[in-house]
Amino acid sequence: MAQSYNNRKSLFVDRKILVFEALFLLSQEAQNKLVKMGATVLGPVNTIQGALDFLERANIDGVIIDISLDINQVLPLITKLDDISVPFIFAFSNNPHLDTTDFSGFVLSNRESDLTTIAEALFLCSNMDH
Repeated sequence: MAQSYNNRKSLFVDRKILVFEALFLLSQEAQNKLVKMGATVLGPVNTIQGALDFLERANIDGVIIDISLDINQVLPLITKLDDISVPFIFAFSNNPHLDTTDFSGFVLSNRESDLTTIAEALFLCSNMDH
């Protein structure tokens, strides 16, 4: 049974979200909206060591990774996230100049629809397993 829109928005409640960005992924507006939806936003960090340090000292529930980061920079983080079973997604900072009807990626913006899509990708399947 599909969850209602409000239930999907609540997927961020009490979740610690780490943002790993190259230059500018997380806007203040998007961060404010995530907090309003119940998330604790950690970071953003822009080095692999900064991201790994957060993983060591905080119980992270999900990670949003800037899609513009170099894959060689991201691989150690992805390996660690897989090892400790922390879900992650790659996101654009703003919807790139794409036709949004055909765009199936993730966009970290202050739009609730974008954030809900991210929450579903990070947490919906894991919630269904428990």
